[in-house]
Amino acid sequence: MNTHIAKARIAAVSGIVAASLLGGTPVASAAAPEPNPDAPQARNWQGHLGAVLTGFQSRRWKDKGYSQVWFKGCEVIPSRDISTHVDLRWHRSFRPDKSWGTKKFTRCFDGPRRKSNGQWHGLASGKHFFQIKKINGREYGNHLNVKKVYVDTSKKD
Repeated sequence: MNTHIAKARIAAVSGIVAASLLGGTPVASAAAPEPNPDAPQARNWQGHLGAVLTGFQSRRWKDKGYSQVWFKGCEVIPSRDISTHVDLRWHRSFRPDKSWGTKKFTRCFDGPRRKSNGQWHGLASGKHFFQIKKINGREYGNHLNVKKVYVDTSKKD
């Protein structure tokens, strides 16, 4: 088995176990878009992240060509807020997923209204998702909260 896949699975499972031992549950949601003039144009979906660990995978969305992921209002528990690394991935059934590259998000940690984003171009058609690769430069340990997550698949904004 590929060691990166094994590490991601171990990180995801250990995050769920750790959260259950602490009396919490990792949460991610995707809600129907709500009007917000301060937000980027969410062309696909929006939601939030609560107490997620490295290895966390977002819901999948159909895409081709371009995706942009926005985080607004980030915080790390229980340490100082610095950064998170977000990897956009192509879900390929019965084959290993493909990474389109990792972006480091830092500005969203500067306050509840600050935003970070990553853009990926030249994507193949299919289902895509993002995965949290690092939190504060580490591949384990801290919990990440994000007040708003936006996924935009249109370059029109």
